[in-house]
Amino acid sequence: MIIINTGNGKGKTTAAVGQIIRFLSHGFKVCMIQLFKNEKYYGEQKILVDLKNFYFFPFAKNFSPYDNLKNTEIETIKDQCALALNKAKEILNNSVIYDVLVLEEFNIALRNKYIDKHNFIKLIKLLSQKLNLIITGRYASKDLINMADIVTEMKEIKHHYNSGVKFNKGIEF
Repeated sequence: MIIINTGNGKGKTTAAVGQIIRFLSHGFKVCMIQLFKNEKYYGEQKILVDLKNFYFFPFAKNFSPYDNLKNTEIETIKDQCALALNKAKEILNNSVIYDVLVLEEFNIALRNKYIDKHNFIKLIKLLSQKLNLIITGRYASKDLINMADIVTEMKEIKHHYNSGVKFNKGIEF
């Protein structure tokens, strides 16, 4: 199965974490390759990394794709995204078997052209023959949406950011 969580509303990662917990409760091995989130900052990493059969690999964790980035930072992000893709290729070709692979915030990396869409689509097709995939992030491409089995779009109706309220523990991180 290919599951995509996308849209401009909150809840894409939260939905993926719920799915991860469900898979883990059935004894599945789950791997998350995550982009753009510092693992010491976000609450889900703090608890998931202690769970049996959960494997976590963060990349480009010191960057936000929403900041005004310098060219050198963009190149660093592209390099980190290439390492993340190599990790996914390693999983495809490795004897270590996961049942589920979560590609966290990869839709953003695709949209910002930090990774090549055509190579990513090929990789997803190969991976989906071997394991379940969850791909998160705003701006999922039509190609990914068309090949997915489940697509959920989180739509923002109202968000406290718009009234000037900053991050809240437990809500944003």
